[in-house]
Amino acid sequence: MRCVVLVVCALVLTACSQSNEGKPQGVANGSPQAATSTSAAAGGESSLRDRIAWVQAGKTIDLGAYHSARIDNGPVTDLHADIAFVSPTGKISCITGVAVGIEGFDCEVQLKDPVPQPGEGYGNWFGGYLTYSGDRLTVGQFRGDPGLFINGKGQTLPYDSTLTFENYTCRLATNGLTCVNPTERTGVQISDSGIVPFGCLAEVPESEREPAVGRAYSC
Repeated sequence: MRCVVLVVCALVLTACSQSNEGKPQGVANGSPQAATSTSAAAGGESSLRDRIAWVQAGKTIDLGAYHSARIDNGPVTDLHADIAFVSPTGKISCITGVAVGIEGFDCEVQLKDPVPQPGEGYGNWFGGYLTYSGDRLTVGQFRGDPGLFINGKGQTLPYDSTLTFENYTCRLATNGLTCVNPTERTGVQISDSGIVPFGCLAEVPESEREPAVGRAYSC
């Protein structure tokens, strides 16, 4: 009888392990596990489905409060159709560029290990500057001006919140921001520990990427 009980328990534990394998965890345990550095696209179609489902399951936030930006304690600027938001720690700040015809969004990330400067370029080097446009992702960039952040940063986005704009949905967890574009079947996980693309995004060889960026990923 004892042997039968042990076998049954082992089968139950195995089934539970398999049912949870690869599934992103909720905010209590953070977003899907972050990589420690910028890496190549992670996971297959099953992983992508799990990540999209996890992002979409967050608490939906009204975009109304996120159509403005400000520099420090300066005046608030109305962004109209664009949105901007910052994480509670201030380590991740993102903004869209609808008004200037830019697809996707840009983020400034305070990376623990910023992407190294690839060589000489115009302007200042920002190793944690990210641009994501569905089928394209770049990390690290020479900047001659603030770009989309010329009016500062947006309002603070609470943890476990989900924002949906254009073809993108983003969910913020205690250990980072995960954004997906279900139409393009891509996504990116953003934290101070690193930037992780997933879906069809694959790293572009150095010889084929624009010289102003540190790393590039494309479908």
